[in-house]
Amino acid sequence: MAMLTVFSTVLSGTLVYVLGQIILKFFIEPVQELKKTIGVISHSLIERANVIYNPGLGLKEIETETSKELRNLVSRLQSHLYLIPRYSPTAQIFGLPLPAKILAASKALIGLANGVDMPDPNGFNAQSLKTVCNSLGIYEP
Repeated sequence: MAMLTVFSTVLSGTLVYVLGQIILKFFIEPVQELKKTIGVISHSLIERANVIYNPGLGLKEIETETSKELRNLVSRLQSHLYLIPRYSPTAQIFGLPLPAKILAASKALIGLANGVDMPDPNGFNAQSLKTVCNSLGIYEP
């Protein structure tokens, strides 16, 4: 009888540990990575605001670097839709942007990446920047 109690205690402890690790690896870590990516996007938009708001007026090298950085961030942002299991319910639990908002932000970031090296008389970059910030819930520089 005592052996059965010890066995059940060890088994239940092992199950709790394994379930905790599954939740950590499949849900919590990917959610943290998404939030980190959103933070990096916010940082990049503020850091590169002079290039984004004044396209085509800076050094070609800086504009190309900004474009590459924005495309890299779009790729990372999009990948989180697939890395986080059951994204929509998980987004509600953790307060993440909905998939439609992630896609809208991605589209706007691609537009920014394409538009940093040419004049922008219609204010397309400013509107795209606003879309990104509103979709991801971040500060608009």
